[in-house]
Amino acid sequence: MARGLVSVNERSEDGGPFLETVNEERIAHVQPSVGIVLGESPAEQPGTLYVTTRRLVWLSDEDVHKGYVVDFLSLTMHAISRDEDAYPQPCIYSQIDGGEDEDEEYEEDGTDDGAEEPLESENHGSVGDFSHVTEMRLVPRDASSLDHLFQVLCDCAALNPDPEGEQEGEGDWFFNEDEVMSNVIGGDRANNHVDLAELLMQDPRFEDADEEESGT
Repeated sequence: MARGLVSVNERSEDGGPFLETVNEERIAHVQPSVGIVLGESPAEQPGTLYVTTRRLVWLSDEDVHKGYVVDFLSLTMHAISRDEDAYPQPCIYSQIDGGEDEDEEYEEDGTDDGAEEPLESENHGSVGDFSHVTEMRLVPRDASSLDHLFQVLCDCAALNPDPEGEQEGEGDWFFNEDEVMSNVIGGDRANNHVDLAELLMQDPRFEDADEEESGT
């Protein structure tokens, strides 16, 4: 799986994202009418946000060949932002690790032939020129959905702990995939959709982002 933000230009027959069958990826939540803001670029909307057990996938409603995906291991943080000085609309603010250090080593080894064609990922997408994107905002039209959307992100992120960053005691925060997908009241196992609210204790590290302090 490519690290960082990846462009998606294909969809499954039902119009949703292709899922990683090898990793038993499943859709946990679908949020319609979501705008996306990448770095300092203008907002792109409308679109549909798919939160899976592995990744976030945003697919444009207007252009069937446009979409973006980022895996949870590349999201270094996500938080609710209601600070109008940082962004005029309530949103989910996230930071992305694009794995730039690996890209630099790749170029220093002399194996980059300078081709401008985007690199293909494993899941019908391309890396493209997104290595510079370190911030992403998800802006739902229905601002009242922010709290639930944030909780879903927290729950699914807990399924994907950084294998190199886990410290003693951190494992207590994480549930395995079967626990998340089956032990929730209102879960729909037949369609692989689930309501993940109230699974995990609220982690104080992810309270409303003070983006002024973070320089955003």
